[in-house]
Amino acid sequence: MQEVIETAGTITSAEELLDAELRSEVKHEFQNGKLIEMSGGLIEHNLVKGEIYTMLKNFVESKDLPFLVLDSDMKTWIEAFGIWHYPDVTVLSMPPQFYVTPKGKVRRDAITNPMLLVEVLSNKTRAFDKGEKFDHYCTLSTFREYLLIEPEKIWVKSIFIEDPAAGLHRVKIETDLKASIFLPSINCELPLEDIYKVLKGLEI
Repeated sequence: MQEVIETAGTITSAEELLDAELRSEVKHEFQNGKLIEMSGGLIEHNLVKGEIYTMLKNFVESKDLPFLVLDSDMKTWIEAFGIWHYPDVTVLSMPPQFYVTPKGKVRRDAITNPMLLVEVLSNKTRAFDKGEKFDHYCTLSTFREYLLIEPEKIWVKSIFIEDPAAGLHRVKIETDLKASIFLPSINCELPLEDIYKVLKGLEI
């Protein structure tokens, strides 16, 4: 599907926007139909994002699982809307599948088969991440689980899509530092203490 997106007063194809994004010094996402510049996160956001990436990568490698863990530099292409997002962490089943343009060009900068997506929340993105962005992700046939993390307080939420056809979701929220959050999509249990240990010395 070839989408066109209005930005800065011009009509631009999605492929042209992806090319421009590669040349840009800053990342952009789509929020409410608009191309939004992504600003740098607070130290808590960056620390938690890095820790989650490391935990998931170590788990996958230690179990020799056929999954790939990607950081926030990789785009997820949302075919139904002709747009992309930058999840903070992506886990997908091997091999990776890439967006193919209507002209047949394989975009190795945009994957289409995420299984588990992680977003570390911020004041700027919290409402969008919890709402419209999740709706976008749910249009992807391979998407099975969404992990949301507050970096400035103890709060972790997992949404496991148990039955995509019926829209049945299994939701779990943990706010106890001594608890763990279980991720059914990859059969992984993450202790909250391990997630937040990188914030030791910082007030949360």
